[in-house]
Amino acid sequence: MLNVLILRKKRLKVKNMTIVQANKFLYPKGGADRYCLTLIKELEASGYKVVPFGMVDSRNLESPWEKYFTAPVDYYGSGNKFKMAKNIIWHRSAARQFGELLDKAKPDLVHAHNIYHQLSPAILPEAKRRGVKMVMTLHDYKLVCPNYRLFTKGHHCEACLNGSYFNCLKNNCYESYPRSAVAALESFLHNKEWGTYYKNVDLLISPSEYLKSKMVQVGWPASRIKVLLNPAPPYDPQADGERLLYLGRLTKEKGVDILLQALEGTNEYLDIAGTGPEEENLKALVKELGLTERVTFHGHLDGETLEKLKKEAKAVILPSVWAENMSLVLLESLAYGKLIIASKTGGTPEIIRDGETGWLFPAGDIAALRECLGEINELTPPEREHRKHKIKDLIEPLSLENHLEKLTEYYREVLES
Repeated sequence: MLNVLILRKKRLKVKNMTIVQANKFLYPKGGADRYCLTLIKELEASGYKVVPFGMVDSRNLESPWEKYFTAPVDYYGSGNKFKMAKNIIWHRSAARQFGELLDKAKPDLVHAHNIYHQLSPAILPEAKRRGVKMVMTLHDYKLVCPNYRLFTKGHHCEACLNGSYFNCLKNNCYESYPRSAVAALESFLHNKEWGTYYKNVDLLISPSEYLKSKMVQVGWPASRIKVLLNPAPPYDPQADGERLLYLGRLTKEKGVDILLQALEGTNEYLDIAGTGPEEENLKALVKELGLTERVTFHGHLDGETLEKLKKEAKAVILPSVWAENMSLVLLESLAYGKLIIASKTGGTPEIIRDGETGWLFPAGDIAALRECLGEINELTPPEREHRKHKIKDLIEPLSLENHLEKLTEYYREVLES
């Protein structure tokens, strides 16, 4: 407890500092949203004044600043499609309301997260006009890829990294030509024509060296990007169970079909926690491979039920065929001391050291993944214990306290620059 208080005092070098945390969702919809909400809570606990900005939603925590939030947006619902497209590119109302919030709050700094589409980059110049510094965390590949993923048509894709964003329309990356066209135009205007992010964001924070390298590749100076890995929960090792676990969305880029094919020819049992557009296809594949008795689909889980599955897993598998940035599932599983088998993509190799904190295999390589599955059972008890010590050494420096200490150091650097 004493160490926590000391660290919090260190973060208070800038007295009475007011920070706006801007994110389109202010409830725990996904990993980026949970991260933003954690920052709000922890920074307030450290003595900072934190002002949220996002969309109105009944699931949000109550806030005295809600009157400045934007109206909820559902781009998949009914409504004026032309107006929706305009708002994706430049949401005038969101910019106006953000400006009013800034005038009232008079912050020292704005920390932006996922603002794309629902809030739009239109809010960024509002801070610049008022002389307010801007930090932005990159939770995905949106600034280099219109569809966020560096993945299309079942394959890794970097076609837009040379600035040719209309490849998104050419390849119909959203499986809808109108949506692909809007995404391509939005990326072209903000990244190439107007330079909205480049001109208005003082510092980018990347959760992985891999994503930083992609930002440098498209022209951002390395000096304007800091790498700060996502925080991990406290290390709390659990006994290994008998079943493998996949946890996440059931989409093509997640490679669950690769995992199922690797499972064939083994005696392993698998739990799948999650839902998504590929669910029915994956269930059909399970039947086709004769794995019905060994694979269980649990659907969407949360709370204690989900934690129980994670705690009791023999190993957690991340078979992604896209470039994972910095998976929260990975960090949360390691915090339970779980053995990890992951594809060698994106930022994952920055955490998983093959043969020490887990196994890495080439993305999409069924035989290599099957070989990794076999190696789990060959570990002796001392070897398992050795790996858990390696995992502990890896996880403990990634504590939330260390993360906040480094983040607020970056805040101060931006304010003093």
